Amino acid sequence: MSADRPTREELRRGMSVEIEQTNAENADEAGPIQGNIAKILSDEHTEPGGVKVELESGITGRVKSVVPE
Repeated sequence: MSADRPTREELRRGMSVEIEQTNAENADEAGPIQGNIAKILSDEHTEPGGVKVELESGITGRVKSVVPE
């Protein structure tokens, strides 16, 4: 499942990404969210489920994909 997700090395601060939200009570029902990366939270180079990031909006989640510019 996570094989096609971006790795930590492919992600940079300011990139537009689509994430699966992880820090909300309704995260299971929430759809994907797009935003710019403020912080990369995962220390590992590969994370099961995707690299965890914090968006500029403060929302955290695991990156599903990079949004084309």
